[in-house]
Amino acid sequence: MSVDEASPAPPEDSPAGRDVLPRSLYSMLAALTIIWGFNWTVMKVVITEVPPWFFRSLCFLSAFFGLLAIAHARRLPIHVPHGQWGRLVLIAFFTVSLQNFFLMLALPLLPSGRVVILQYTMPMWSVLLSRVILDEAFTVRRLTGVAFGLAGVGVLLSKDIAQMDGGFVGVILMLCSALVWGVGTVLQKRLPVDLPIASFTGWMGLLGGIPIFVLAFIYDREAVLALHSVSVWPALGVLYNMFLVFIFGWWAWTKIVDRAPAGVAGLSSLMIPVVGVFSGMLFLGEIPAWQDYAALVLVSAAIATVVIPER
Repeated sequence: MSVDEASPAPPEDSPAGRDVLPRSLYSMLAALTIIWGFNWTVMKVVITEVPPWFFRSLCFLSAFFGLLAIAHARRLPIHVPHGQWGRLVLIAFFTVSLQNFFLMLALPLLPSGRVVILQYTMPMWSVLLSRVILDEAFTVRRLTGVAFGLAGVGVLLSKDIAQMDGGFVGVILMLCSALVWGVGTVLQKRLPVDLPIASFTGWMGLLGGIPIFVLAFIYDREAVLALHSVSVWPALGVLYNMFLVFIFGWWAWTKIVDRAPAGVAGLSSLMIPVVGVFSGMLFLGEIPAWQDYAALVLVSAAIATVVIPER
């Protein structure tokens, strides 16, 4: 995993040492959860008029320039250390390239609520992969989380497997997206890159975005020429992603990871699927089936057992 901000570990009487955050960071965590959770609804609106690969390319470029500008302003290292380019490219390929490739293929096929539920099965896959790649032991708590996650996936598959239609294909694509995200997460631990998180994430946006840039050039060139006719809400959705999701969101996450206990930071992951499901209901008129609600509960339980540490 990339290194955090270049600062010493917090003393025992600091907020992080007491397992407590300053109120300003709780507000930041709440804002981040809402921004990232609501974005699953925003993306559904954007892709109705904006070519998907071009849309994602803009997001990755904004992450690269925005996050490296923040790192430079904070006088943090931005140059990739010698000999670590290969591992950075590998991590970016799984975490950014493949994850977003599967995500953008699945997004038109599924309701936004179901997409976010499936995406956040990632902690379950990372537990299984950590056993293979990092030789981390299975604990009762981790196995319980995996069981909850698999049960949630099974509930969703049971709804679509009989039809074998676009919904089923979308579920498989989203499971692939969550799986490769899990691979990238484990690789960050297996192949650490000596960069602050802001610089590390900015470079991942550029390097991982290269295959997406190629797809945009091949498939979206003609559609990009018609972007002058894009309506207000999809255009605002693109800006929302570029500045709030990718620049502010990752900067805020960097700050929270740097100063927050792991359990507090994990609360963001726990709540994002909930925000995603209910924003889809409120703004897109989606009506989740009982399987969606059951899977939401099961996946949230899986995240809680895997991500939030015991006290």
